[in-house]
Amino acid sequence: MIEREVSLRRLSGIVHFDAGYLSKIRSGFRTPSADLARKLDEALEADGALVALAPKTRGSIGRTSNVERARPYPGVPHEEDDDMERRRLLQALAALGITVSPAMEALQQIHGSVDRALGRTEENHLDEWEETVAEYGYSYMLLPPQRLMRDLAVDLVAVQQITARGGDERLSASWSRVTSGLSLLMAKTLCNMGEPRMARDWWASAQLAADASGDAELSLRVSSERLIRDIYEDRSPSVILQKANVALERGPRTPSRGLASLHSVRAQVLALDGRAPEAASDLQTIEEIAQRLPASATDVRSTDKWSEDRLHYTAAWVHAYAGDRGPLDKSVADAGAVLPANDPRTRAQLALLRASGHVRAGDVTEGVRLAHTVYEAQPAEHRTTLVSSLARKVTDAVPAQHRRNPGVTAYVELVASGSPGSSA
Repeated sequence: MIEREVSLRRLSGIVHFDAGYLSKIRSGFRTPSADLARKLDEALEADGALVALAPKTRGSIGRTSNVERARPYPGVPHEEDDDMERRRLLQALAALGITVSPAMEALQQIHGSVDRALGRTEENHLDEWEETVAEYGYSYMLLPPQRLMRDLAVDLVAVQQITARGGDERLSASWSRVTSGLSLLMAKTLCNMGEPRMARDWWASAQLAADASGDAELSLRVSSERLIRDIYEDRSPSVILQKANVALERGPRTPSRGLASLHSVRAQVLALDGRAPEAASDLQTIEEIAQRLPASATDVRSTDKWSEDRLHYTAAWVHAYAGDRGPLDKSVADAGAVLPANDPRTRAQLALLRASGHVRAGDVTEGVRLAHTVYEAQPAEHRTTLVSSLARKVTDAVPAQHRRNPGVTAYVELVASGSPGSSA
């Protein structure tokens, strides 16, 4: 444009594309279609140079979608559409109590200009976002669900805005992984808050993005995470087992975190269904997979990875439902030895599993006393669906002849109320 002394407005008139959209292409925020690249090449007499730079995956020259034909200029989104989408996202954040002031928006615009001046690309941002997803895997167990949900909402809006700009298509698979990771965390967080219906759409988005990324291991992991939540939400064990088997049949057999997680689903469901020998077989399979994974894949510092504590957790679940006190206590101790000291929920879940196992082994008084102590001490904001589900499973394990014991009735009232100290 500088060499040909063509202004943006004049170029817009020549190629019949919106000047605002052309400005975004010039600034690197949009990627032109092959058709637009051809028109720009002709208008600027670039001798094929601009056509050669256009991504080949955007579609063939001259082909126009129904959506594009509905716009004033083929292939060009309305600037108003972008603004409307932005306003909707800001309104959605405001409904969650998250406000973005004009000053903050201005700073973001200035920061974007500085980035472009420094030659900072979407690829640089991608590295940071992948780190962010990994950090969320750790903070997921530490932050109250309500707080985490708000943080995730802000970051999901930011990622949506980045991907909507249509940057380098070679990075689309990577951005799909980031979107899947954040959507997965949002789904799990909403489940923790007791909102399974709201979580349903996020599970679907996480699975869709995982599949779009081409990462088979991630697809397995999303499937297994959803099935694990189905266990805690008391879905039919036979249905969960069937879905796990289908996922195993369709997925790769290469040892991975996703494969280990699916076998964990099987082990837990089989134990829940009273099929202890089969559950033990899957537990053995998990141990074999874990031994073949690299150390980086079993790092306990991130719940995004198949970590050692999750292996012990699954073992504790299997032994709890079998009523095997010795192996159960050892698995709980082994998990506690590798868990972060400040994890407020996993330790409570393990203690509740231990309590239910002791009840099944015949020690009702001690099992219920332990469960009461653990649940009463759990901060209200960390009494998630998983924690409360395990607390209820302790009472489910109590034999009928012990249901009227004072200690049992006090514990039942505590769990039903969900309020610390309500049974005092």
